[in-house]
Amino acid sequence: MKRREGSNRNFHRRAFLSGLGLAGLAPFIPILNASGQEASFPKRLILFFTPHGTLFDQWLPTGTETNFTMGPILQSLQPFQSKLNILAGLSMHDVGIGAPHTKGFPILWTASPLLQDMTFREDGNGFYFGWGSSASVDQVIANRIGSATAYPSLEFGVRSQAAITGTRMIYTGAKQPKDPMTDPAAVFTRLFAGHTDVVGLERKSALDLVQAELGELSTRVAKEDQMKVAAHLASIRASEMRIAQSSARCTGPVLGNQVDPLQEANTTAVYHSQMDLMVSALACDMTRIASMQYTVGDVDQTVYSWLGVTADRFHDLSHSGDNDAVAKAKLLKIYTWFAQQFAYLLAKLDSIPEGNGTLLDNCLVVWGSEVGKPNNHSLAPTPFITAGAAGGAVKTGRFLTYSTAPPAMVGTSQAAFPASCFHNRLLVSICHAMGLPDIDTFGSTDIGTGPLANFT
Repeated sequence: MKRREGSNRNFHRRAFLSGLGLAGLAPFIPILNASGQEASFPKRLILFFTPHGTLFDQWLPTGTETNFTMGPILQSLQPFQSKLNILAGLSMHDVGIGAPHTKGFPILWTASPLLQDMTFREDGNGFYFGWGSSASVDQVIANRIGSATAYPSLEFGVRSQAAITGTRMIYTGAKQPKDPMTDPAAVFTRLFAGHTDVVGLERKSALDLVQAELGELSTRVAKEDQMKVAAHLASIRASEMRIAQSSARCTGPVLGNQVDPLQEANTTAVYHSQMDLMVSALACDMTRIASMQYTVGDVDQTVYSWLGVTADRFHDLSHSGDNDAVAKAKLLKIYTWFAQQFAYLLAKLDSIPEGNGTLLDNCLVVWGSEVGKPNNHSLAPTPFITAGAAGGAVKTGRFLTYSTAPPAMVGTSQAAFPASCFHNRLLVSICHAMGLPDIDTFGSTDIGTGPLANFT
């Protein structure tokens, strides 16, 4: 009933403005129903994926929660250490059908298994699996806050392959995967081409554009509405002044020469272009929810020739034994390159000022993978890193350990293990940080409640 009353009130006010010849003020109608509190910079969420887990002995930091040294793989993240959280000991529930690289991919952000479907792929054990069974955390959040922007969410990818089961990590619901955009030129055209009011220009004052009509409005509405309008206009002006003082700009990226996004040799260039586009979309407030899918976990055949790893596919290398020093040296190059790409994204976000901080400070960036230890396909533990404080909602600069010896979960009852070590707690924390405190559990695999301990 309240929603209907608010809708009717907006309809009458819109008709009233139109009758006065002030229809151009229709976007300001919501301020007549609000409380007059000053707006702050919006929070943003980015989900970042790279495949095949990590080498934990080269990934884990050393030291204490607040005084730690990055491991060899994460050295490129050192400049951002005060804005990071390294999360050790979190595990994903190894449940449902599908091979580990396949099932772990949707479980990562949905915390729910693949559906059985006889019309799709066979997992090698006689079970046919289809799409994921639930919405991913970004889409749950986008469903609640996405209407504030032109795009509720944007999905980016690099060589993310065709849309088959096991190759998609973002879901709007059961059997509803979202395909990432993988061609930077096509992304640029979709988001920025022709938008000369946005690309390359400073944000213009919305108030200045309608100043004359606002003056006319103030003489024709009730005193109560006049006071609300005045309070909100002062709030909007203050926000615009903060943006101007911080020299924040909404600029579209400048794309270099177009290259084939499917060619392995172009991977780094395509990756950087995609991240440039993502950051621009966030800075321009086109969206507040984004994801970056780098290749896939299942059926990944990438050869990292640009790193000097020319004779082996990454997936095959990742199955090498712990004592294979030659393979481990190659894997170290690849995992280090992953961290360097994450650092590139953080540097871009951190280069854009917002208020007393940067765009990164108002983001929550979460980096995860579909498995933890690839040569035994273990999902316990799985590496997670977060960056940014989500506008102050998350404490950063910490190395947090949740379980020093996570259990091997295959063939064992989930109820035997503490809920605090499962990544469902992280997904709940993401929801809380993004302004959804009412979400207390996440996914069909959840056996506990509440957010991750000591995270916010």
